[in-house]
Formats: sequence, structure tokens, C-alpha cells
Amino acid sequence: MLKIFVASLMFFSLNSFADELSDISVKKLSNSNISIPTPSKVKDTSLSNPTNASKVVSQSPRADKAKELTVMVFINAKNNLEGAGLYNVNDMERVGSTDKVNIIAEFGRMNGQDGDVHDDGDWIGLRRYYITKDTDTKVVKSSVVFKKEGTGAYDMGDFKSAIDFVKWTKQNYPAKRYMLVLWDHGTGWLDPKREQAAESSTTKGISFDDETGNYIATDEIGKIVKEVGGVDILAYDACLMQMAEVLDEVKDYTKIVIGSEETVPGIGYPYSLFLDAITKNPTMSNEDIGRVVVSSFKQLYTYVKQPATLSAVRSDKVKKFNSLMSDFATAAMAADEIDALKKAKNDVMRFDILGEQTDPQKKLSFFGDVYNFADIVSTSISKNDEKSLNLRMKAEALKSFIKKDLVIATGSYGKDRAGRSMDLSYGVSVYLPPVDSRLTLDKIDGILQEPYSKFKFNADTKWFDFVKYLNDKTK
Repeated sequence: MLKIFVASLMFFSLNSFADELSDISVKKLSNSNISIPTPSKVKDTSLSNPTNASKVVSQSPRADKAKELTVMVFINAKNNLEGAGLYNVNDMERVGSTDKVNIIAEFGRMNGQDGDVHDDGDWIGLRRYYITKDTDTKVVKSSVVFKKEGTGAYDMGDFKSAIDFVKWTKQNYPAKRYMLVLWDHGTGWLDPKREQAAESSTTKGISFDDETGNYIATDEIGKIVKEVGGVDILAYDACLMQMAEVLDEVKDYTKIVIGSEETVPGIGYPYSLFLDAITKNPTMSNEDIGRVVVSSFKQLYTYVKQPATLSAVRSDKVKKFNSLMSDFATAAMAADEIDALKKAKNDVMRFDILGEQTDPQKKLSFFGDVYNFADIVSTSISKNDEKSLNLRMKAEALKSFIKKDLVIATGSYGKDRAGRSMDLSYGVSVYLPPVDSRLTLDKIDGILQEPYSKFKFNADTKWFDFVKYLNDKTK
């Protein structure tokens, strides 16, 4: 009954907002312009002078009692996504907080970056909004409950800033459950060396601050949710974040994780659609919230006809998933099924790291869908010996677990530029060696702050041993 209610509600909401949705393909929010993050640090000597940052102004009312849910959105728009950030906050205001649900948005802005916009007063610094409902879709009218204004006032690429925001929100807007959305560019587990990130790297973890050149690395996402005492739902309104390597960092401090294996179009999440459903039924389960977000995401991108995918997964299933990944990798290295592995490497659904100009057919991409990879291996096995049969068994076990246990919901629309259906995105991706051998594993490791072997996921699965084996045996 809940699913029927939610589907009907979102259908009504999508149609009622049709006029506004017709505007979201404008150039400044177009996915073709901002799907691939290419930020650069804006050089400003005032950043080293703390006197240029304004004093903190706090007007936060302390809530009398805990509500059912507090939704926290950490919006780092100190980059070329500033216009999208303003759009999303205005979209949240279509619904607004209620007597059962708090909606708090932290919004960071700057001047001088690529994609700089001057709307909504052109203020710079940090503001925290208690989101309230209004009908003005161009100007943010929600109450500012906390702010730091001025150049260099706040580093949103520092994971401690996210910790501060969540702790502050929990203290001032308590609830029975918490949902945290990390909003910005993202590229999965790919954490570049800090000096490279500051000098206009095209790769990073998440939440890149063009003013400071800083970003939040993969392991720091885990530190955020740990230090704040956990959140019920963690969502990434950012590209490429639904990866095995990232899930392993946050699994112990979350219940549900929502994210995309692929790049997320510039307009991001359909906040008004899923917040409308949640505020009308604030006691819905965490899993149903995950389903609502995924379903509304699919409805939006089906409506605007942009390829996209999103999934929600159960954090308490990640440990078992890791074990099955390890079993699959071990069986694959033991079996003499090189042709099956080569076919899977060549044909697996891959995701857009480098952009169309650099990688038109995604042959350089090294993020691939786990289920699709295991499925191709399983269906391509040619021998009937014990090791080959064991490999098929491990592949099928992994597939079954992903579909029945790990993934709550997936929602996809369209085809990628290589002509593959986005439905081949089954919910979680992982590191796989590129098809194009010009991009070597050493080159990939060479740009990272820490080598891949240091990731928690690799410690739990020894996945990098399989990546190297696959790379060496299928050249």
C-alpha cells in the first residue's frame, strides 16, 4: 500500500512541477557541461589571512523535542556547481520542514571560479538554512540559522567541516533518525595526491572546494559518519560514489547508503519529489526512504530524458558482500578461464571517470559494475572441471546476494554514450583494470594520495591481487 501511495504522490508531484522541470536543461545546469569534474583552485592570498573571514553569526533555535527525521544536506557549491546548488535549495523549499521532519541545508559559496553565478544576493562564505516552504523558485527565503561570511571563511573540502555541520544539526534539530546527503562532485574512491588536487586535478574523492583546493577523501567519509555517531541514511548527491571501496568505509556507521555508480546529471537529486513523499509519511522505514529516493530519481531523469542511475543498499550486508567478492576473486584466479575473464573485462558496464572527449567508449574507465562483471564471467565459462564449476558457483552466489540481499532498489533510465543500457547498473561498482592498456595500474596508483592496496576494502578482500591478475592475464 505504501508503494502505491508513494508512486501516486510522486507522479502527481512530477506533473505539478512540470513547468519548473522544463527549465532545468538550461546551459548552466546541463549535464554535458558539468558531469565531469574539472575544478581548479582559485588563487587568493586572502585565504591565508584569517582576519578576512567574518565572525560567526548564529541564530539557531534549539528544538523542544525530537522529530521523526532530520534531513541534513551538506552542499559544497564552491566550484562550478554553484548554480545547481541554488536550484536544489529552492527545490527543497517547495516542500519545507514540517512538525515531523527537519530539513537543514549547509550551503557554501565563493566568487571567481568557473561557473560562478551571482544570483540570490551573490553572498560568499557559508550559510545554514532551516528549510521552510515557499513558492518563489528563484530566491532562497528560508531562515539563515548559522553563517560565516567572507572569503576563506570555511573549508568545505575539510571532512571536519562536515562533522561540525552534522554534530551542530543533531544538537539543534534532534530527531529519532538522521539522513545525511553529501552534495558536490565525486569520483568514487579516486583520491589524488593533495598537491595534484590543488593544481586542477580532474579526480578526487568528494566535496572539492575550489577556494582552498581541498577535498574529502574516501577514508574521511568514514571518519565523518563515525565521529558524528552514525547516521541512518547516507546519500551521495555526487558522481560515481556507489562503489564497493566507499561502502566499506561507511558500513559500520550507516544503515542505508544511496548513490550512483555513474555520473549524476548536473541538477542532482529531485529533492521536492522525495521530500514531499517523506514529509507526508515521516515514519516510513529507512528502506522505504531509500526506495522513494531511487524511484523519484528515476522518474525525474525519465521525464527529462537524461541517462542516469541510482541505487540504495543495506549497510549491514556489506561485510558478507566483501566475503563473496573475495571468494569470487580467489576462484577466478584459480580457474583456467582466461577467455571468460577477458570477455568480462572487455564487455562489462563501465562508468564515466574521464569524460567523453578523453574516453568516448569508456575504454580507459576502471570502474565497472560488479553484478554485470560476474554475470559475464559466469555465462562465458567454457570448461566443466572442478575449478571452473567452482568459479561459476561463486559468481552466481555473488550475483544472487547483490540482487536479493545487498541492493534494496535500483532506478535507471536510458543508454550511456557507448550504447549500453543503464539497466546494466545493478547497484554497486568496483575497481577493474581498463580495457585500454595505455592506462596502466602503476599510472593509476601514481596519482593517488595512498596506493589502492591501502584501502580498507582491499584489506578485507585482497581485491587488488585480482585486479593485477586480471590485468596481466588479459592483455
